[in-house]
Amino acid sequence: MVQILSLIHSKNGSLSSMPYLPADVTNLKAKYHRESKLADIEATIAYFDEKAKEDQDFFYRIRLDDEDRVRNMYWVDGAARRAYKHFRDCISFDTTYLTNRYKMPCTPFIGINNHNQSLQFGCGLIRNEDTDGYVWLFKTFLECMGGLAPMNIITDQDFSMRAGIEEIFPLAVHRHCRWHIIKKAEETLGPFFADRPDLRKAFELCVDHSLTVEEFERSWMAMIETYQVQDHETLASLWEK
Repeated sequence: MVQILSLIHSKNGSLSSMPYLPADVTNLKAKYHRESKLADIEATIAYFDEKAKEDQDFFYRIRLDDEDRVRNMYWVDGAARRAYKHFRDCISFDTTYLTNRYKMPCTPFIGINNHNQSLQFGCGLIRNEDTDGYVWLFKTFLECMGGLAPMNIITDQDFSMRAGIEEIFPLAVHRHCRWHIIKKAEETLGPFFADRPDLRKAFELCVDHSLTVEEFERSWMAMIETYQVQDHETLASLWEK
């Protein structure tokens, strides 16, 4: 914008001779930005309504705040709703996907069918990753799926998400995603494992091949004894983080 104004200034004389000021351009840009946001949500609703005409089981909900801005959104097509009834045994819910221009994390519900293929049971957008936002999203998901809650749900270690799951899906088995756990463990345990490659491998085997809490505890203690980890309390504290 500065370069454009400078160019116009050089062609038309002094700044006072120009019919507008830099502030006018800034205000105009802000106006267009606000209007484009309004046009986007109107276009989105129009698209959803069109999809609902084509697919009688298409479902969407949009939650607005006190200023009529989009706070939460969820949508899913009819095929996914029908598939969910058969494949709700385990779903993954993740908010770590890239955000869009409105800084609203994308939150897909992902399941797996009997052919080991990924299925998307709808997708949401949330402005704030707090308990209130997750509660609304999970309630809407439950409404959409006829009150059928997932049997198992895998998420990251977000406390607000956990609170929402406990409130809306109290009977679901909630587990944390291995990828997130290992990522956080690497951030703290990486330096500790740097000169202990065998210990790192034993650690990964302990995590990957323990199917119960008891089996994990046995493998953990065996790892400590085998590799004579003297500061195992420090290792344990790092892992708990």
